Amino acid sequence: MPSTSKSNRRRSKRSKFVPKPKKERQVKQPTRNWLELPSDLMVNILQRVGVIDVLENAQKVCTAWREICKDPAMWRVIHMQKCPESSESPTAYQKMCKLAVDRSQGQVVDLTIIDFCDEELLEYVVDRSSQLRRLEILSFWGDMYGIWAEALKKLSFLVELSLGEISQEDIAAADIEAAGRYCPLLKKLKLNQQVHELWVANDGSEASMLTLNEMALAIGKNLPQLTHLELIRNDMSNNGLQAILDGCCHLESLDLRRCSNLDLKGDLGKRCSQQIKDLKLPHDSLKGYPMCNDLDDSDDEYDGYSDYDDYTAYDNDGSPDLSEMLAFMTMYG
Repeated sequence: MPSTSKSNRRRSKRSKFVPKPKKERQVKQPTRNWLELPSDLMVNILQRVGVIDVLENAQKVCTAWREICKDPAMWRVIHMQKCPESSESPTAYQKMCKLAVDRSQGQVVDLTIIDFCDEELLEYVVDRSSQLRRLEILSFWGDMYGIWAEALKKLSFLVELSLGEISQEDIAAADIEAAGRYCPLLKKLKLNQQVHELWVANDGSEASMLTLNEMALAIGKNLPQLTHLELIRNDMSNNGLQAILDGCCHLESLDLRRCSNLDLKGDLGKRCSQQIKDLKLPHDSLKGYPMCNDLDDSDDEYDGYSDYDDYTAYDNDGSPDLSEMLAFMTMYG
């Protein structure tokens, strides 16, 4: 029988039993019932979906969502854009916009309409939106001349008015005068002309100069409270700009991009730089302006990409798609 040394006996005593690691107990995550979310939180979520998807899809999901979609608080901000690829007619978008305005019950404060607004829709909106603070309309359908003065009479709380892709016939000096008279809170004004608008010929005559500067002279005379002014592709000459600087003493921001009749090499240019904190000059890049996918901006190193593409990167009304939101909800509950 082999002998066992003391060292071997000590070694055997020191050895310990190592148990197998226990399997982690998986705790089942509790499921969330999205229908039990507080209504104000659900309103916040659905507002991110966008007007068109709410009207066409979200309100049809269940009774609870339908009731939330009828809440006027859902419609205080309305942003609608006609999708270029959509087969829907402008009339279909106009009907949805009217429905959204009706659901606000007069509480809408911020309204954006892109590429389907006409005279009848504008009149419908302003008649039912007396609390409107911000109005943005890009690309009109039909003739808008002579209707703005009547519309602005009903928008006494308006702080920002943004009109894009307008022509010289869309808004007149009388409309600017109405804005000064009936919109005392107006601080921000954007009147940006179409890229293919024909420039008024400047033959040096008094009549020609008045035509060139009609809008600028009206702004300087009637809107002294303005702090932000955007006049991309305006026809005004130095006289028009001088009138704006004289009349709008509170201006902090002035956008003169593509105002090709201006000559700012002398004292007027120096005055602009001294008086205006945020100044954009005629030859500055249009980067950041949503409607800059035009040929006359080739000096902006245009490479086929347009900021307008960014503007339409979401759903057809500028908001995330409902299917994406539902997928997110499913993933987390």
